[in-house]
Amino acid sequence: MKKIIFSLFVALSSVTTVQAADANAGKEKAAVCSACHGPTGVSASGMFPNLAGQNDAYIIKQLTDFKSGARNDAMMAPMAANLSDEDMADLAAHFSSLPNVNEQAAASSGPAESTGSTVAASPAGNVEIVSSTPAAAIYQGDVAAGKSKSAACAACHGADGNSLAPIYPVLAGQSANYLAKQLEDFKSGDRKDPVMAGMVAGLSPEDMHDLAAYFAVQTTKAGTGETNEAGHKLYIGGDSTREIAACIACHGVTGKGVKQAGFPGLTGQSQEYLTKQLVSFRDGTRNNDNNGIMRNIAIKLSDANIEAVTQYITSLK
Repeated sequence: MKKIIFSLFVALSSVTTVQAADANAGKEKAAVCSACHGPTGVSASGMFPNLAGQNDAYIIKQLTDFKSGARNDAMMAPMAANLSDEDMADLAAHFSSLPNVNEQAAASSGPAESTGSTVAASPAGNVEIVSSTPAAAIYQGDVAAGKSKSAACAACHGADGNSLAPIYPVLAGQSANYLAKQLEDFKSGDRKDPVMAGMVAGLSPEDMHDLAAYFAVQTTKAGTGETNEAGHKLYIGGDSTREIAACIACHGVTGKGVKQAGFPGLTGQSQEYLTKQLVSFRDGTRNNDNNGIMRNIAIKLSDANIEAVTQYITSLK
């Protein structure tokens, strides 16, 4: 009898957790999931499961098991490591509320409708800017205004965002929402750098979005470094024996990143800059990564690992 009562208590607790979950909050938190599972919970790769329409209690259990180690996966372990029970419930509520893959396929096969998308000439002169709802979400700022405001950035990052000095990052072609977040973090102190702190001190949120939009539409130069076999293995496959996730999960096969999710592009970055960031994540001096994803990975990397994977990244085109 006691066992039955206990089981009912656990079941009721689970229901309460699900009912208290916030699907809207889960949608915001799900940005980091879209690289593998798709922005609508339907994965473009057979390697990763569809989450759209999945049972919320099942999703919560899997995330809990990834966090505890009861279910092993080199990619999901660092993703789940810093999720709270509330985060898991919110994510589960969001994905369970989405139409499943069959429903999405049926909806997309219906009569074609105008999306209202138009193509405008690029103020930056390098790319076309699509004036659609998704594009507006990526480019919140004004590209032309950002170009005017970027003069102060050129000394370190280059006029078009392609830095010639290896100690400074390439900004060209970078995710706009990622760039805006870094500027916000430099200003708030969540990301620390004595040079950048002074540069962002007088920037408004509008300035940050304008600068981010301008650099996002510039063309990234291809990497010119030599490849590295050990680095290639880490980048493509990770290391399951040490629960190191593959870099491609967030940064893509060619290092272009995932703009909608705010995962940065790595193509064109110098080995010196990449090494500095991985070491900073490893020792905790940089800690503005979402859910500690990079810290959880970098802490498991040796100096040799970092040298190998950063060397490989410099070869990406």
